This record gives sequence, structure tokens and C-alpha cells, in this order.
Amino acid sequence: MPSQNLIVDKNEQGFTLIEVLVSVVILVIGFMAVIALVSVSDRTLQNSVDRAQLNAQANEIIETLHSDQSNIAEYDNKNIGKCGSLSTSKGKTEQLARLKRWCERMKGESGETASRDKRVVRVTKKKIGKREVNIVTVELTSKDGKNTVFTKRVFYAP
Repeated sequence: MPSQNLIVDKNEQGFTLIEVLVSVVILVIGFMAVIALVSVSDRTLQNSVDRAQLNAQANEIIETLHSDQSNIAEYDNKNIGKCGSLSTSKGKTEQLARLKRWCERMKGESGETASRDKRVVRVTKKKIGKREVNIVTVELTSKDGKNTVFTKRVFYAP
């Protein structure tokens, strides 16, 4: 029986090793791009959640101040990033408890205050026309100043 030698035709179509390696490199670059996209998406989602928590906290502070307008001066220029340094006038224990609760909640949700974080409540009394108003400003930041919520409301003074 004659031996059959397998002879490869040079015109035959097929993949070379270089073509396979180039395909693998392109595939790896594609996977790396998808992983990077997921990472950026995750960071963006986390920042959005952090800002939503800051916004909810700022709204709670504003609503509390709206319901306690007779004692609104007790909340002026309070840094709710430093729980130990919070103070109010004598006999204003309820207002002090609220300030400390906000401070502790900020610590729990956003962590300790970083160097560029601001967690401040300000109340400014102003006369607009014939009316006295209180302008309440709440500025909350987290992640070393990267996430910021700034809320301002005007209340008619009692």
C-alpha cells in the first residue's frame, strides 16, 4: 500500500499563530474595558447614594428647624461634624440632643469628618421689606469634599 504523505497546500486557508495572538490581545483589551466601565459605574453609583443620604439629612435638618422656629437661634453656626464641641444655651437640652443626633447620623452614614468636609448649619436673620425672615443654610459634604449638598430655605420669623 502506498504511503500517504500529508502535504499542506500553501494556498490553504487557516489561522497562523500570530493571528491567534492578535485576536487574544484584542479580546483581553475588550474585557479590561468592560471591567473599567463597571468600576467607574460602581463609583458613580456609590457617590450618588452618598449624595442622596446627605440630601436626606439636610432635608431632615431643614424640616426640624421649620418646626422649632422659636428656638432657631440655637442652631446657628453649628458644626455637626464635631459632636463633642456642640453646645446650646442653658436649658436647651432638646435642641442639643437634636444636634448630637444629626452629628452621629452623619458619622454613621458618611464617616468621620475629613479635612475638606463641611457639616455646618447657619441661621441668618434678615429683614426683607417689612417682614423678618430666617435664612437657614445647611452645607454637608463627605468623601473629603467630593460629595456636597447645599440647602437653603427662608422661613418667616415668628
